[in-house]
Amino acid sequence: MKKVLIYFCLLMSFIILPKAQAALKVTPTLLELNANTTKGNYLTASFDVQGDKDEIIRFKIYPSYFKISPQGTMEILEGDTTASDNLIKNVRFVPNEFTLQNGNKQKVRLTITNIKNIPDGESRMVLFLEDVAAKELMLPSGMKDVTTKLIVKTRVGIPIYLDKGKFVKCAKIENVDLKKQDKELQLALKMSSSGNSKVRYSGKAQIIKDKELIGEYKIKNHVIGSNNTLSTLDEIPLKDIKENGNYILRLVIQYTDEKGRLKSLIKESQFTIDNLSETHI
Repeated sequence: MKKVLIYFCLLMSFIILPKAQAALKVTPTLLELNANTTKGNYLTASFDVQGDKDEIIRFKIYPSYFKISPQGTMEILEGDTTASDNLIKNVRFVPNEFTLQNGNKQKVRLTITNIKNIPDGESRMVLFLEDVAAKELMLPSGMKDVTTKLIVKTRVGIPIYLDKGKFVKCAKIENVDLKKQDKELQLALKMSSSGNSKVRYSGKAQIIKDKELIGEYKIKNHVIGSNNTLSTLDEIPLKDIKENGNYILRLVIQYTDEKGRLKSLIKESQFTIDNLSETHI
């Protein structure tokens, strides 16, 4: 018998698992807290976990410290408890293990203590929900006398961010690089954050010719880690361009600063279309 061992690490709000397992819903999917809104030395929060009505599954909860990578992903740093922005030492949560059944919700409560001892800026951690017992799925392999066993273990992460004291959210467009492909424009974007708290942004790309808007497209939303950079790649379609010539790509990035004010960053880059027949096949 051939065995295949696979572990799934899932960080999403609504997770659809194979038929032998259930759907898992977590709300909210992340916690963003402001310690400046409390007068005491502690802060409380909670989230709900709900499984499928036909599933019984037991979860354990444990914390990990993470940083936001230059690619905008969660970089787990196991065992790193010395970082000043590690929130684990200040968080207590209940329960630390529970069973989901009959589609009932389970509320997980947490308390952030000793806020006065937390440094200014952003601190963070992630609470992982992991099923205690791995599931085994038998899959056809297409080969005689060979069976594939899929061992699935579900792990769901809920990021927790805490801003405290004097924190700053400040972003900047560092570089925009355009590369024309057959039917699209590849947009390589580099952003930076000079503040001590992450920046969560959204944006759009506009194609302009002779001051006229030709097309407008959303770009992917991302998070820039505090005092960090972010490099992303987006594909801008050229389907709305009907003639050769010089065009401008205007990039509009928006984020909310530490005072709740909407900030806009605008960057323009020129590109040329000179092979329209090849672009539109």
